[in-house]
Amino acid sequence: MAPRARLRKSRLSLALCFGLGILPDARAAVPLTKARIGAGPSIIQTPQKNIQTWGSFGTFRLGSYQERLQIISGLDLTAWRLQDQPKDGLNYDIHGNDVLFFIGYAAGSWTLWGGLGAGQIRVYDREAPDEDKPHRSINQVTEAGGSYDLYRAQFAKIDASFTWRHMTPEKGWRSAYAMNMIDCIQFEVGFKLLGW
Repeated sequence: MAPRARLRKSRLSLALCFGLGILPDARAAVPLTKARIGAGPSIIQTPQKNIQTWGSFGTFRLGSYQERLQIISGLDLTAWRLQDQPKDGLNYDIHGNDVLFFIGYAAGSWTLWGGLGAGQIRVYDREAPDEDKPHRSINQVTEAGGSYDLYRAQFAKIDASFTWRHMTPEKGWRSAYAMNMIDCIQFEVGFKLLGW
């Protein structure tokens, strides 16, 4: 048999073995959807000082739970808003939407996860002539969190979660608004919608 044909056959065998090896795991994966809402303190870092404000958040989670390995993974779709603080020089609300890929571990009533993604950040400047037209930019997001089940049944779950989010807007936005990054702490309540 030619070396190229042997290589092709060994690759096919390897792919088949790998596929058969993960097939039972794939059958054990349970789809999950979940909604979380919450609020918490946020710190906007600027070159001069840190501005403390309050943020509100809503997240829809679409993913799967691998029962044998106790691993969760999927996508988090988040909408958030940071309140203005005129006394600190922040005369506008900051809004945003993010998409994050998350992966985590679930054992018993506890779930821990981390996520990485990006989204859009919008500023509504109340002092500008076109205050209803937001200034838009791209936002990089890192997230880590954990939750504890307050109530759990076969088709229902309510949990409390704690999430840290670190957001870094793109360079043009940082220059325009003199802001380097945003750190948010979220205290949330989650409701399971399907599966798991």
